[in-house]
Amino acid sequence: MSNEFRGTGNIAVAPTLKTVSVAGEGRKVAELRVFFDDYKATATGGIEQSGGFWLDVSVWGDTLAESVSQHLKKGARVHVTGRLSENRWNAQDGGEERRAMQLNADNVFLSLARIEDVRFRAKRDAAPSNAA
Repeated sequence: MSNEFRGTGNIAVAPTLKTVSVAGEGRKVAELRVFFDDYKATATGGIEQSGGFWLDVSVWGDTLAESVSQHLKKGARVHVTGRLSENRWNAQDGGEERRAMQLNADNVFLSLARIEDVRFRAKRDAAPSNAA
């Protein structure tokens, strides 16, 4: 069974870059929170948003983590691939077990597919030039 996640969503808060100790070595990790949209087909053949979900995303590796923290900002639309993991802990107030999903990203790409403000269209009303 594969544990691969692929999704496109918007960054909720600016990514933070941290250095953590792993096996005695300092490794960089960028942390961000992303809202992933869910879409469904309508009866008329269109597509509409049907909700979504939040995921905390960790981006490991010096080069990728630094790049994500420097170039991506709040509101950016990104395509993320990685592996899901479940974090478990006990609540401080009553010891009740809590759980949350987290995405350990392998790749993060800026998504240009849904930029609503920019439209790339060919000029259709321009007559072709037949200069000979």
